[in-house]
Amino acid sequence: MTTTPNRESLYLHVRDPPYENFFYADHTVSCQVVLASPLPRAENGSAVQHRLLVAWPAGNSGAAVFFKSANPDNESLRVKLEETPEKRVLAPFEYVSKDAPTSDTPSLGVSGTLSFSEPAILNLAILGSVRTVRDYTEGYEILNRKVQEAIKFEAIDSTSSGVTISRIWFDKKTITQLTFASGNGAIEITRDGSESVVKFAPGIYSFQAHLNYPQAPCLLPTQLLKPSSHDLITRQPDAVKSLSFLCTSDKIVAGAWRFFTYFGRDSMIGLLLLNPILSEGENGAMETGLSAVLERIHFGIGSVCHEENLGDYPAAQATLHGGNSEAAYDYKMVDTDFFLPILMKQYFIESKVGRSRLEAFLGITATLIPSNMGRTYRELLERTCQKIMNLAEPFSRPGGSTTYKNLVALIAVLPVGQWRDSDDGLGGGRYPYDVNTALMPAALRAIADLARVGAIGRDQAWELSADEYAEVWEASTLDFFTSRISSEEAKQRLRKYKDGGNFHGPSGEDQIGDDLHLQAVALLEDGSPVNIMHTDACFRLLLLPHLIHSSNPTSLSKHLDTLNAVADSILRTFPAGLYTPVGILIANPAYSTDPSHSKNFTTGAYHGTVIWSWNSLVMLTKGLETQLAAAAEAKARGADAIALKLSEPNYYSAVIEKLKKAYTRMWETIEASRRHLSEEVWSWRWDDRADGEAGGFVYTPLSHLPTPDGAGQTESNAVQLWSLTFLALERRRELEK
Repeated sequence: MTTTPNRESLYLHVRDPPYENFFYADHTVSCQVVLASPLPRAENGSAVQHRLLVAWPAGNSGAAVFFKSANPDNESLRVKLEETPEKRVLAPFEYVSKDAPTSDTPSLGVSGTLSFSEPAILNLAILGSVRTVRDYTEGYEILNRKVQEAIKFEAIDSTSSGVTISRIWFDKKTITQLTFASGNGAIEITRDGSESVVKFAPGIYSFQAHLNYPQAPCLLPTQLLKPSSHDLITRQPDAVKSLSFLCTSDKIVAGAWRFFTYFGRDSMIGLLLLNPILSEGENGAMETGLSAVLERIHFGIGSVCHEENLGDYPAAQATLHGGNSEAAYDYKMVDTDFFLPILMKQYFIESKVGRSRLEAFLGITATLIPSNMGRTYRELLERTCQKIMNLAEPFSRPGGSTTYKNLVALIAVLPVGQWRDSDDGLGGGRYPYDVNTALMPAALRAIADLARVGAIGRDQAWELSADEYAEVWEASTLDFFTSRISSEEAKQRLRKYKDGGNFHGPSGEDQIGDDLHLQAVALLEDGSPVNIMHTDACFRLLLLPHLIHSSNPTSLSKHLDTLNAVADSILRTFPAGLYTPVGILIANPAYSTDPSHSKNFTTGAYHGTVIWSWNSLVMLTKGLETQLAAAAEAKARGADAIALKLSEPNYYSAVIEKLKKAYTRMWETIEASRRHLSEEVWSWRWDDRADGEAGGFVYTPLSHLPTPDGAGQTESNAVQLWSLTFLALERRRELEK
């Protein structure tokens, strides 16, 4: 028996050629359907197979089927999702079968209509986990034999009217099912050795996709946003729907469809930047997101979870490598811990609703991970804060302990550990800039504030020691990452970068005046700087606003130097700086003397000379806003007199004026990039024939460019959590005056 109940729903269509993305969600189910169709190679640069994919946030689950033309010499096959009279291609679907494994969970999904222009063959199906599908699409077409052997192809009846493709998961109770039924075509099932092959005649076919895994419905827009932000539902409808789809009733997922699960860093950066508009209180978006983070803490080591592995995938991996088939949690990132106290302070101290909810929230008992059951959220939070205090103490200890070896490093043997988590994202660095100069001191300040209100550390005097530690980290970490490059040397490096064929536009050396103040993206194992210009000072600008009027002359001076360098990088056009008219680049290797950096930090590298919406546009702009607002507030109460006295004559005022120009430049760039803001990452190419305000810089999807090693690009997410943070960003023109 099948039913398609009527419900209040959310529907969205996102075009991202060669992919058409359709989203459906209501109070019981959330689904994404992606139809992939090959583009001419001249448009895309890499081959894409005809593919229909259905993905659920529930269990990070997916079902993918791949098609090809029945005639190998015919490339005119067109596969299309047909619209209903309501201009939709999806409808909710609920399936009940007496033959299914015993389960109290309804089998939910979507239905639609698919058409083929030519005879087509369904030559591959993958059912189970999104991660299993990704192993095939991103992992050199890797297939798990045990998964594939469990997939069944069955004719609906003897009249060639349809086929059901199904698989029972390794848990013996969950089933994923995909059914195609003929409208005016015909379906034939044949065997090719041990493989089933489904042939479709030209025509129209209905399909239903569903699974009986527990669903966590999304927060619909009115549940997701504060009442004061409900105007966004009509002003930015697609962006709000996208965000709503990623925010479920028990966690926030990182992106659709490839990252349909919890990622700690993504969740907390999203909450940090979206906090002004998200719903508060019990069952609100803020507490839902924070609860998900706390539930997944590893109490034994105090670490916040980076990523979870759940649903069918752990068991699928166990068939290959042995081990546990239960849900697993990844704790390899070194930056994720620090966001938790920062976010807890932002919500539970700075928000009126949060303050009223603090004790009730901290008294909640964890229920997700067996080892955490019985522990309160207060205990879990304190455990992570204790870990941070332990990490901070060696560098903060009096008596010459401020050496680079006491900074926070990546875990040994791992090349990644913070948001630039591709293997070359830190240029071989081991000690990340953002973690040590911004996240650690900001987390320490937050721990002190949480201790002052009695939330944590009631017997440990953290309100004093955490502030003392923070002051050392604020004043003493930047020196390790800072290089001063003479004006002439900087110009020479720019010429060499251009002459080496890395850039075909102007070298930008005419933009260099004084000596260059460069802050490295990371330190190597021996403490030497990785001199890649970058945007990660955005964390310091956003999270340490008090430094703009610090009474510590060392901290103030170094902070002003940082602000000056950030402003210069925004105001100077690449390769002299990070600015391009199509967006601010997250990295620039032009000043590095390591030839591998120019090779690896390219327009086709995931963390290369590319634009990331949340980092190099939203957070950088919000950071500038935070610093300018703090400076204006200090001036209003006379606190800037300390800064004016401690800094060089006129230097403080000159830096503030330059920040204003940088803030204006950022907003001009955001407005010029408005239609790309919801993309995770994009790139550019240089074209001497290009005209207009962008000069020779031409917007180019990252998927259209080769990676540094010449390989094709990985498919991106049509909807990405932290790329929707622009929803909470508003221009404050009074700060530009």
